[in-house]
Amino acid sequence: MISAIILAAGMSVRMGSPKQLLKLGDKPLIRIVTENVLASSVDEILVVTGYKENQVSAVIKDLPVKTVINPCYEQGQGTSLAAGVKNLPVDTEAFLVFMVDQPFITSLLINKVIEEFKKRRCLALRPVCNGQPGHPVIFSYDLSAQLQQLAGDEGARPVLKKLGSRVEYFTVQDQAAIFDIDTPEIYESLKSLNKLTLN
Repeated sequence: MISAIILAAGMSVRMGSPKQLLKLGDKPLIRIVTENVLASSVDEILVVTGYKENQVSAVIKDLPVKTVINPCYEQGQGTSLAAGVKNLPVDTEAFLVFMVDQPFITSLLINKVIEEFKKRRCLALRPVCNGQPGHPVIFSYDLSAQLQQLAGDEGARPVLKKLGSRVEYFTVQDQAAIFDIDTPEIYESLKSLNKLTLN
């Protein structure tokens, strides 16, 4: 089983409002990201909520996903990832991690990551675009114990750093792998787009 964890619990302090509820077109980011993952070959999806939990859950309540509430979301992204990993099905072979501010990652890119992981059978695999490591990262379930210990706001970075050369990479041409909506300026520039594409 290949699972997915979508991190949608943060307060988005730099953005000034919760990213998960920002809209592109008529859809909030959490809805866009979740639908993109649902369109892929992922078998199970967990959405980790926290800040504005009721509003975020309401946006995706009709979708076939499992919601996990992180009561420690104020302590950072690491706690949300840990909460997601703790709730993975026991028969999970590997899992991908998604950020709510990357709505351009398509099912095509997700499936490429999964296919490459199945070929390599490594501990962690990350797409690279223009020489820059991107998302989504896929982890072997063998790393679940380490990821369940995460805290702070660095997400999976401490585990990836500890793995060092055991993290594998593969090149993609899709700019979505390295693009996120990180500032109000980027968001404002995207709101006028008619379709979700970077290419």
